Amino acid sequence: MTSRVFIPHLGGRFLVAPLCLAMAVVFFGGAAPEFLSLGNLQNIATQMWLLALLSIGQMFAIASRGFDISVGATAALASTAAALGANAFGLPGLLAGPIAGLAVGTLNGALVGVAGIQPIVATLGTLIAVRGIALLLTDDGQVVPLVDAAAAARMSFNPVLGLPLAYWAAILLVCLAALILNRSVIGRRIVMLGSNPEAVRLVGIGYARTQIRAYQLCSLYAGFAGVLLTLRAGTGLPTEGAGMELQAIAAAVIGGTALSGGVARVVPVVLGAAFIQALLTGLNLQGVSPFVAQIAVGLVIIGSGLLEYAIRHFFPVEHRSWT
Repeated sequence: MTSRVFIPHLGGRFLVAPLCLAMAVVFFGGAAPEFLSLGNLQNIATQMWLLALLSIGQMFAIASRGFDISVGATAALASTAAALGANAFGLPGLLAGPIAGLAVGTLNGALVGVAGIQPIVATLGTLIAVRGIALLLTDDGQVVPLVDAAAAARMSFNPVLGLPLAYWAAILLVCLAALILNRSVIGRRIVMLGSNPEAVRLVGIGYARTQIRAYQLCSLYAGFAGVLLTLRAGTGLPTEGAGMELQAIAAAVIGGTALSGGVARVVPVVLGAAFIQALLTGLNLQGVSPFVAQIAVGLVIIGSGLLEYAIRHFFPVEHRSWT
């Protein structure tokens, strides 16, 4: 059985993130010479991975024609769970973070894919609930210091071949996401679901199951981001992550992920996260008020939505058949 779908022309959309990053580097390099210092570039290269992991997770949800505004709260819960797990079982207990993320993603996927609740409603509900669980676990938002903070510091700050181990792990997770998206059956099904949900049903693919997998991947990567947050801070941080869900959506869309679903690539999403981190760092170096920086990020988010609109309405479409 064959079903035809309409896919936007892909030539230009994946160039937006590298172009935005290049413009940010040129602008801030001229306005604040210290921006191009080796130390600052290393700082951006390490700080961006938290947002990159959240953005990659968001990419899976958006590719399936949904989105998840609970990823920031999920990262905070994962950070808390990772710290509690590490204190109870040693460093292997950090895996409690991604497990907590996977649980949240399963719930989100079931609400959207099985119950048919709109993603904005489902993930808003889980955002509030997950934030409450994180606060409840930590006695009203108290941080959870790691017992073995020295080991966490070594993983986060001691370079191995130029980068700390925690960030090498993040790069491996990025490579894994690319394999899942481009080479796995579930990745192809998620993209197909976003391209044409009706085609998914016609070829006998489980709609609800695919939706659940997309949200599981989204929250799983938020869980890994929570572990990275814990390692970097040396504590579980139950109140962190507010606002990062919107930054993650912006990075994913700037990276070429179509809000209408069905189009995504991993590397441009990482570059979108790098652009947002470079923007925030550059504004900070220039002494710009954090409130003005929030306005700038807000404009970037609006711009990402306008970008999606422009691509859908002014670029030609190609026709592709799913068999």
